[in-house]
Amino acid sequence: MVTSSKPFLSFTKRGLPGLLLLALGLLLGMGLGRHSSWLVGAKPVVYPLALLLAVGGCNLLGSYIQQRPLRTMKMELLSSAVIVVSLWLSALAR
Repeated sequence: MVTSSKPFLSFTKRGLPGLLLLALGLLLGMGLGRHSSWLVGAKPVVYPLALLLAVGGCNLLGSYIQQRPLRTMKMELLSSAVIVVSLWLSALAR
């Protein structure tokens, strides 16, 4: 039971956008395979965007499920940024 004076965050403010960002990031990431029709120059730009969308969607969805304000999620957002940067750098190293 939540005892704060603020109302629960609605699903349309964090849950649904989180799911949509996660799905969009996953679809973009899967669409960037080796045999995709994307331009070779566009792949290094779109891949970090797909990572950012998917991880950001996970963070939004997680903040909706655990009902916490975004300002208290500093460590979670920092760790997500480290994950995105490390995945992007590993993709550049290939």
